[in-house]
Amino acid sequence: MGIKTADARGLLCPKPLIMTKKTLAECAEGEEMIVLIDNETSMQNVERFINDNGMEVSHTVEGGVYTLHIVKTKGPLAKPDAESYCCAPAASAPHAICFRSNKMGVGEDDLGEILVKACINTIESVDPKPAAMVFYNSGILLTLEDSAVAEPLKALEKAGIKILVCGTCADYYKQKENVAAGTISNMYDILETLSNAGKVIYP
Repeated sequence: MGIKTADARGLLCPKPLIMTKKTLAECAEGEEMIVLIDNETSMQNVERFINDNGMEVSHTVEGGVYTLHIVKTKGPLAKPDAESYCCAPAASAPHAICFRSNKMGVGEDDLGEILVKACINTIESVDPKPAAMVFYNSGILLTLEDSAVAEPLKALEKAGIKILVCGTCADYYKQKENVAAGTISNMYDILETLSNAGKVIYP
């Protein structure tokens, strides 16, 4: 007789948990079963359910499909309510906005300056707000004391939004002493901030 398999691909919680519990009930003590899941959250919920019931579980992943290997142990389930293990996916990390230029979009420079000013002035009214704003290349010019958006940027920083200004870029433009909003930063901190963002917006 082959290994019993619960194929929960394409299904969301609580169905993978219910199928796992049902297939588990059909297994004899010491018997191995397999669960196929293509949703990471559901996979984690099933693993937690199995672990809390004192059974062995491991998984491999290939092509977006998780294959869980479970060995049934003796006795009734200590925590039989599989459905209670179903939880929604965790909220994604806050986004970041990255300004690569002191203008917005490609085309007329005057229009680009109007658009980037409107963009920054609108951020305070947007929900959710970004966790961070990154400025590099000519984007650092937006953070200078004489910039039309210096005050709005200071207000956003005061509201808790992290503002990082590329130090190499500020040096290149010889404007390091004139940065009025944000923190002079380095490439490591900039990349770490962008990497940890749920998504990055490039106006």
